[in-house]
Amino acid sequence: MARKANYDVKIEAIEAKIEKHKEALKTLKAQLEDVKGKRAKDSYKELTEYMSANNISAAEVLKRLAG
Repeated sequence: MARKANYDVKIEAIEAKIEKHKEALKTLKAQLEDVKGKRAKDSYKELTEYMSANNISAAEVLKRLAG
């Protein structure tokens, strides 16, 4: 006679794996946002240093970008 599968146990195991991966995904998304924020901060710093070194105002930058 064939052994009957215990679907409830299998379902619980799969649901537990899903929850584990949801938490890992949540953590990775938070890390991604942190890195993106740091990149934006560094880019802004680089831009302002360049503007300062070359005596360029924000208005001039916007004018050049628009034109």
